[in-house]
Parts: sequence; C-alpha cells; structure tokens
Amino acid sequence: SSGINAEYGEKALESVPEEERGNNPTLANLYEGVSLTQSQLHQVFKRHNLVKITPLGEEFDPVYHEAMFQVPDPSKAPGTVMDVVQSGYVLHSRSIRPAKVGVVKEP
Repeated sequence: SSGINAEYGEKALESVPEEERGNNPTLANLYEGVSLTQSQLHQVFKRHNLVKITPLGEEFDPVYHEAMFQVPDPSKAPGTVMDVVQSGYVLHSRSIRPAKVGVVKEP
C-alpha cells in the first residue's frame, strides 16, 4: 500500500545522519531524491484527503487506534495514547489503517 511505501521513505531519511550526507555526495544526492519523492507523495495524499495520524497524547479511540500494549503511568489519564508504534491513515474521516499504539491503563 502507499502508506507503507511512505513509511519506508521516512525510515530511509531518518537512517542517514546529517554528517554522513556532508561527507558523501552520492549519499547526499540519494537523500535529496528520497526527500523530494516523500514531499510529492505527501502532496498527493493531501490532495486526495489521505491524512496520516500520529495520536500521541490523545484519548484512545478504537475506530482510529489499535492498542498494542498498556502501561501504568500515574501522571496521565487512563486511556491516553502514550506511545505510537505505527502511524495510521484516515481517508475522508474513515480509518483505512488504525494507528498502533500503547495506552495508559487503569492503576
């Protein structure tokens, strides 16, 4: 799916340290190409109302979120998303892939 491809691009960009790009022109060119591709892909997503969701700090919503684990955290309200394992995608307000999240559990 396109969402998965977008994530591969993001991971590729995150994996290249800035100092490495400065020392290696080939790597810098590859990084720039992936970055431009990512930018164009996100423009297409936006044009077609495909929205990436990263619900950190939001209240858990089973329509848009898939709970992967629960963690006790007395500083946060139970049911709060405290970690995002994988972002989700929403198309015209409908979840096409829920975000995989960790949720604060009841004490």
